[in-house]
Amino acid sequence: MDLDEAYSVKTPEDSRRLYAQWATTYNETFIKANDYVYPRTIAQKFDELIPKSDIQTVVDIGCGTGAVGSYLANLRPNLKITGLDISPEMLAEAAKIKRIDDSPVYNDLSEVDLTVELPKKSFDAMISAGTFTHGHLGAETFISLIALVRANGWLVIGINSKHFSSQGFGVALINAHDQGRITQAQFHNVQIYGPKSPHYGDLATIAIFQRLK
Repeated sequence: MDLDEAYSVKTPEDSRRLYAQWATTYNETFIKANDYVYPRTIAQKFDELIPKSDIQTVVDIGCGTGAVGSYLANLRPNLKITGLDISPEMLAEAAKIKRIDDSPVYNDLSEVDLTVELPKKSFDAMISAGTFTHGHLGAETFISLIALVRANGWLVIGINSKHFSSQGFGVALINAHDQGRITQAQFHNVQIYGPKSPHYGDLATIAIFQRLK
């Protein structure tokens, strides 16, 4: 499995098939092999920029094997983290990871196809890295996820910078702001991979904003 195969995903069925095969080796063959620093970076941005007061629950969209959640749990040990992913095999790996006190990183993990229906839950904040590129989770689904965050809650969403404009994510954010649904987003461009990676130089755009209504 490699990055090209991950970027070839177009449908929910493609995602399920790919990650069913990849789940047990993903941390070694993708995260470590590619010096994938993105999960750590977005967790750090969340911790730096999102207020600690009134933020008790967070949902990790496309949590995969739990890389983002594990960093976030170390930075903010009191957070209750829910993970959503389309792959039961990836969720099984995420369920294995522990916090410093040996409790699970994720308080809840659910298999969800976000293109079909959103969970009937509400969170103080949302985080996501590596989920939104040019596959089946496009700008329309991205905007629909705002409904999972309570009014005045925060969203910290990373989107591959190449696809941020080409796939309509930037326009979708502008429209949501113009409609009074969200605050104006702050943007931070970050490296997806470390300098040891052959993919070093690939960037993600992290959008940070609040839900208004």
